[in-house]
Amino acid sequence: MKKRSKVFLALALCVTLLFTSVTGVSAAAVAEETASTDNAFMEGFANVLNTAFNKVVDTLLDTIVKFFPKTVLIKDVSEYESENFMEGTKDFIDEPVEGAKWNLGYAQASIVPEDFDDVKYYKGGYDLNLKLTEMIDDLKVRVVTLNDGSDRGTTAIIAIDCLGLANSDVRLIRAALADYAEANNIVSINVSATHVHSGIDTQGIYTDLFTKIITNLAAAITKSDKLAPAIDNEFRQVIIDKSVECVKSAFESMTEGTLTYAKTNAAEYVRDRTAPDIMIEDLYRFMFTPDDGSMGTIISNYGVHPECIGFGTKVGTSDFVYYTEKIVNEGGYNFMFLQGAVGTYTEDMGASSDGLELDRVESTIRYGEELGYILLGMTMTEDERLATLVDEEREAVAIDNENYTPWYTRETVTEREVAPMLNVAHNEYLASVDNGVYELFGKLSLANNTMVTDAEDNYYAVTEVGYMELGDIKIILCPGETYAELLKGGENMADFPYAPAYEILGTEDVIVCDLVNDALGYIMPDSFFTYATIRYEDGGITIDSSWGLTSLGDRAASNIYGAIYELIEEVR
Repeated sequence: MKKRSKVFLALALCVTLLFTSVTGVSAAAVAEETASTDNAFMEGFANVLNTAFNKVVDTLLDTIVKFFPKTVLIKDVSEYESENFMEGTKDFIDEPVEGAKWNLGYAQASIVPEDFDDVKYYKGGYDLNLKLTEMIDDLKVRVVTLNDGSDRGTTAIIAIDCLGLANSDVRLIRAALADYAEANNIVSINVSATHVHSGIDTQGIYTDLFTKIITNLAAAITKSDKLAPAIDNEFRQVIIDKSVECVKSAFESMTEGTLTYAKTNAAEYVRDRTAPDIMIEDLYRFMFTPDDGSMGTIISNYGVHPECIGFGTKVGTSDFVYYTEKIVNEGGYNFMFLQGAVGTYTEDMGASSDGLELDRVESTIRYGEELGYILLGMTMTEDERLATLVDEEREAVAIDNENYTPWYTRETVTEREVAPMLNVAHNEYLASVDNGVYELFGKLSLANNTMVTDAEDNYYAVTEVGYMELGDIKIILCPGETYAELLKGGENMADFPYAPAYEILGTEDVIVCDLVNDALGYIMPDSFFTYATIRYEDGGITIDSSWGLTSLGDRAASNIYGAIYELIEEVR
């Protein structure tokens, strides 16, 4: 393709030189116009090729998957009975009740199994069939319980250091808490994943996948219930038990206080792996300060994959989350990380690594530390940061490096108090499965997602969406990984049936918490869905690795965000 472009351009230049004296037109101008025309042709050709390729792949997958039987776990939609779904506060309020105060409790616990050194657990996040050899820090469950003093109920937010949890596993946690929740008016229990790519597998697709496929295919053919477990059941029970323990502990430690909100642009710490380059670059901070002087809590939201530790590594770690928490704890606060609109956005360690030659573990530590410092110091002046937060020994390692980027010179931002109003609502619904790979995983019950089918042999994932308001700040509780265009808009939204979330909700104070109460994969604008993306770029044809393979399909965004907007319309 590159040779063809150059031939076109050379011929155009020759013709231009011959006729320049007659026409009086600049040779350079004509060459530029011809090159532009040539680029337009090649871009159009690449777009046609991209459309054709993905259509063929989609048709082939749909055809192949139809030949596979389904396991006994796949029920008809008419047989599905909802259990352990929670609606939320139901009635929304627009003003705090008289004398209201925020009440918040916090707890955390390790979820590393006691037999970790004896049983080799599968790593969840990168490589198939890779077992962890050591745990270099910790994997945790962190819980915040919160209410606004209005007696409409308490909300529990659980954040687990894992890649993601299926909605069916979320409901097991709720089931274990059902009696306690009813007795204590806990009306919403939300389970999120920090989305670390170096923890223990909780989704079932990173284990001995080939063996599971053979086992479950045989069971599907014979209508047997002897299926390979999707994930390690003993580890799942650890997660359930520790989550229950922490919810109770957090609830019983609740105290009154003040909640504040701030955000800072942290664009230099994240990058987009796919074009176009559209991200939510803000690092959000909610800070709870108890009236009784006890330890406060910082809740952070940021859209970035915790994968500093990298591919192929056999060490278990909660990645930068652990080291961010370490700094926040040293600053006098409990810590919770809620994954943001994460899309295909991953860490950019250029700023925090400061040009130093670091291995992956050292890079992970330095990146996490820096996010912790930024969280603690975003409302401080530079002098205040230098006086209270800067580790001179840490900075001295890099201060003479030409790529040194001191974090403490950042802009000072303001924070504001959040009025004590907590509104939260959830809807259960069926998400259409339009991706043949995803459907195959569902039919063979390779993951823990609850799947149902209808009379036309269409497949659906049972899931839920949520919407929360903290004061005037609007929070979307999303069961997948959101592309930022769905919030901000962009060139991929031209044919999308909904306006961007900022426009629909009338504010940019919209926070997405991804991988909440389910893990359904990437949520990209419908027209942007591909199995592989072919484009003309930098004078040649390029093929991007596919993110669509781990998505519900080309209706995932309109389906999921349509359900979110329907819920918001119901309560607002």
